Amino acid sequence: MIALLFSLLTVTMGLNYFGRTSVGTTLFLITLALSVYWLKFHATSTLTIQL
Repeated sequence: MIALLFSLLTVTMGLNYFGRTSVGTTLFLITLALSVYWLKFHATSTLTIQL
C-alpha cells in the first residue's frame, strides 16, 4: 500500500511539473484520502502477535 501511495504522489508531482495542475490536484486529494484511510486502518487494527 505504501508503494502505491508513493507512486501516486510521484505521478502527482509529474503532472504538476508538466502543467496539468487540475489533474494533479485531484490525484493528490485522492492520494491524501487513501493515506488517511491507510493510517486509520493500521492505527485501529488489532495485533495478531501471540506471546
